[in-house]
Amino acid sequence: MGNAKEPLAKFHVQVYKNGRIAIPGNEREYFGLDKHDIVNLVIRKVVGGKVIGRGQFWAQLTIHGRLTIPNGLRAELDIKEGDQIEVLLIDFIKLKNKVGDKAYQLFQAVKSGKYFVIGEDEEQKILENPYFLLNGK
Repeated sequence: MGNAKEPLAKFHVQVYKNGRIAIPGNEREYFGLDKHDIVNLVIRKVVGGKVIGRGQFWAQLTIHGRLTIPNGLRAELDIKEGDQIEVLLIDFIKLKNKVGDKAYQLFQAVKSGKYFVIGEDEEQKILENPYFLLNGK
């Protein structure tokens, strides 16, 4: 057997509607996690102090460190709204650091569904610089 490795963090959270959970604020602050970052989690369903089920998944954080446990995993572990689960933070990827500022801004623009009604002058500016409106008007 190899050396056991410790998780980056271990915490307990409540499961909300549609399997949403949130990484606690102090953990997000400590690791510098923000929306769009990707986390690798192991979750444990614990009943009476005994682990009765485990699962692993990758998820992308939304605002306030929220993410959703996949439907199939919730079903297989019988995780329901209101349950308390144990979460192990195994790894994370700071998306902005991996793709660079411009790609990160593009990613945010695409995810937000943001659009602009523009005039002829703005159209010309966009033709000269496709990223003209990337940070908003």
